[in-house]
Amino acid sequence: MRVSTFSVPPLRNNAYLLIDEASLEAAVIDPGLGAKKILNALKLSGAKVTYILNTHGHADHTAENAALKEATGAKLGIHEVDANRLEKNARDARPYLPTPTPLAKPDLLLKEGTEIRLGSITLFVKHTPGHTEGSAVFHMSSEGVLFSGDTVMAGTAGRTDIQGGSPAKMAASLRRLYREIPADTRVLPGHGPASTMRTEQWLADITYPLLR
Repeated sequence: MRVSTFSVPPLRNNAYLLIDEASLEAAVIDPGLGAKKILNALKLSGAKVTYILNTHGHADHTAENAALKEATGAKLGIHEVDANRLEKNARDARPYLPTPTPLAKPDLLLKEGTEIRLGSITLFVKHTPGHTEGSAVFHMSSEGVLFSGDTVMAGTAGRTDIQGGSPAKMAASLRRLYREIPADTRVLPGHGPASTMRTEQWLADITYPLLR
């Protein structure tokens, strides 16, 4: 499995391109405004995108879902609780973007335990509310990688003082990840540098309420 990271607008988002090198099946996680960069990388790789996956429904992560879906024919997946945010972003994408984003309707309504197969690799969906009601992370246990969105980032967690945020739910989600995800797992977040679960020892001592 090859994972490429792209730093893209509007908020220095991390967009990820996953390619199973045996099958050349690919997935994109949280394209943001990075469709052009991702499509250029695909031309060089010869891979085909079969899935576009959103960790949550904020417009800075989902802005070019539609453009990427049209260009690749990939299926779009988002947690069922956050699916309504895609329609909201098509009406009003503020505060993340000044104008609405094109609507891309989801093909897959993800939930706790959903498995996304990419060649010989499986991504397991974990529902981790706190940043939004339907925030989710994607765990590739065989590869030791966690795509954590805006749930856990290097040295911090996603904001909970926004619409849909919940300090209590975020604290519970972070405690769960600390319990369930192996320490050697590489954490690839929605913003900022990569980390590991072992590095994020602060997760062991979360004090409620968690506000940011």
